[in-house]
Amino acid sequence: MRSSTETLIKAMRIVSSGNDGVVSAATAEAAQRLEEQQERIKKLESENDSLRADLLLWREQEVRP
Repeated sequence: MRSSTETLIKAMRIVSSGNDGVVSAATAEAAQRLEEQQERIKKLESENDSLRADLLLWREQEVRP
């Protein structure tokens, strides 16, 4: 079973609160980057959905006499 991205981010944040400074810093940065990528993916998926809807409407209008 795969964990959700949100779960991975939360787990990485917990690990990053540990005592090892280098590991904590690297894990915190990785969690931040993963979160930023997830936000970007969601935005791109939303934009893609909008473009698909526009394309479908355009095709419908083009087909009508």
